[in-house]
Amino acid sequence: MTYGVFTAQPLLLRSGGFSLFGPAHLVWLAACAGVVALVERAHARARRPRLVLLAASVVMLSLLASEDALMIFSHTFTKAWWPLHFCNFAEYLCLAYSIRPSHACRELLLTLGLMGGMAAMLFPGWLACPPYTWPVACGFMEHALIFAVSWCAVREGRGRFRLRDMRVSLAFVAAYVLFFRWFNALLGSNYGFVSGPAYGTPIEWWYDALGDPLYLLPYALCFFVAALALNLWASSWSAAPSGHRERGAHRTGTALPHHGGARPCA
Repeated sequence: MTYGVFTAQPLLLRSGGFSLFGPAHLVWLAACAGVVALVERAHARARRPRLVLLAASVVMLSLLASEDALMIFSHTFTKAWWPLHFCNFAEYLCLAYSIRPSHACRELLLTLGLMGGMAAMLFPGWLACPPYTWPVACGFMEHALIFAVSWCAVREGRGRFRLRDMRVSLAFVAAYVLFFRWFNALLGSNYGFVSGPAYGTPIEWWYDALGDPLYLLPYALCFFVAALALNLWASSWSAAPSGHRERGAHRTGTALPHHGGARPCA
């Protein structure tokens, strides 16, 4: 099929994709690393770091809107393509945090944002599309920005994470899976890949080996182990000697509670 750079993603699925960790994938991973480093550096040096996170959130949602616009104009924006995946919710959380930060939002970004952003960059769900097209560029850049904003949010929350905070992430994911198993069956969609696998990802391997719904067991186990590891890391960072945290806060320009200086994030 003939396609252009700005062809909608549904029309690209049979146009020849790219291989996992092949040359094109590695180029995009390098670009993602550059974006993450740029956002993190700007956030660390900014006088108003929240504006950096707001700008990054607006950019990622603008990229998402541009993908949807391509599908609307090409009449391919069906109920299967609504922005309701895990990572779409991470994008909304990034915007919410940049406007009104909360620790519950920060905890969800620790798990959904860092984990989802990294997983999507390493195992992209758009492998079936030609690599240098707008939907692929948006996919990689959106998830790089999700990871970057989430990382900055976690850094702002140093000293506040506790292992029990993991309950927020587990409750959110459990509610998401239960709702979207029903919602996907109703609409014939596959949001969150909780009703079927994503091409070229470990979920596809589990689905082929175990079938539906047993493939959800390793899916859930991987999330639980990764969320536990991230929360252990964040809570141990919070439990570090105060001198270490003070030096880290000095480098980023973010003051800790009870040490004075700029007003810390919520």
